[in-house]
Amino acid sequence: MLFIGLIGLLPSDLVNAQSEKDGKLFDQGVTMLARSPRAADALDAMRHYAGQWDVAMTVYPTDTTQFTTSARAHVTYMNRGYAYLERLETQDIDGAGTASYAMSFLSFNPARQLWALGEADAYTEAMTVYTGAMNQQDLVLQTGIRHGGGLGFTTHRVIYRFEHETQLAVLHEISRDGGVTWLPTVRRVYTRRAPSDSFMPDREGFGAPAKDSPPEARQFDFLLGEWDAHHELFYGGRWVSYSAATTAVHALGGHAILEYSWYDVDVNLPDAATTILRMYNRAARRWESLYLDNRNNALLHFGGSREEDAMVLHLFDVNRNSPAIPRVVFRDIEPDRYSWFAENSTDRGITYANTWSIEVERIKSSPKP
Repeated sequence: MLFIGLIGLLPSDLVNAQSEKDGKLFDQGVTMLARSPRAADALDAMRHYAGQWDVAMTVYPTDTTQFTTSARAHVTYMNRGYAYLERLETQDIDGAGTASYAMSFLSFNPARQLWALGEADAYTEAMTVYTGAMNQQDLVLQTGIRHGGGLGFTTHRVIYRFEHETQLAVLHEISRDGGVTWLPTVRRVYTRRAPSDSFMPDREGFGAPAKDSPPEARQFDFLLGEWDAHHELFYGGRWVSYSAATTAVHALGGHAILEYSWYDVDVNLPDAATTILRMYNRAARRWESLYLDNRNNALLHFGGSREEDAMVLHLFDVNRNSPAIPRVVFRDIEPDRYSWFAENSTDRGITYANTWSIEVERIKSSPKP
């Protein structure tokens, strides 16, 4: 039942962005212009983050070099008002004119009193998760990465600092000595602009894949569209049934697929929703996923690959204190339907038992992508 606990749910060229299809962001049930009244009050500490921004970006390719470029960002509330979603676009991420797209999920977990940040970068095709807390007026988040599998351990830090309501600085730094000294990798200065419907608009349709996508990056295209879903969940010693709805679109300039699912399963648990961003990482030869729910704001980073006729996804580590190995499997994939299963193994992957299944069918009135 590990995925149940983690999920927390119960019963284009940038220059010509207007004509490019990069998906449509969906807002089901609760406006994304404000925090849900049921969300944690702590979320208000970053309330000035929401809005439209012009961004001045400084990139530090090495410890001694840097270059500057410009970007734009649009920050809204997500998951029916329980977290923040940032879309960031720049025409030149590397000094050679390469366009880049990034997306961030920023949430607060009341149970752990922690902020969590999930970042996805189409330029690196990688995802990273940070956790942290407010430090006076700054939001400071960290993670540790052993790059390339070697002995060198690098601590990554992200700092959000508001100069005032109309200006925000976001600093990415690394430390190779356990946090004694820090070096910048990216610095972004956000200047608020007057809201405009034509600024990074939510585009109609489901978008299109990036032109340079490898064949493997099309393996989750079957998710695209609008869907009805029937859930069978083993919870509290019994099977519980309920319905949900899901929409999936291309995002990050066509380098990723963004899913929204919303569940009205119980009057005592209104506005339930999840968001999943999926992207294929060519360097790692695997799919990566960022998952955020709005029941306990669990933020997960997991992934996997295609195995015969199924898509099989695992957590990237193993809990040595638990005998269970969880996975998520997509099977029976057809143009207008697919099946989803959460499964656990207690015999080191020899057999798996189903704990949650979803039968998903395309809404007949919805056009196919």
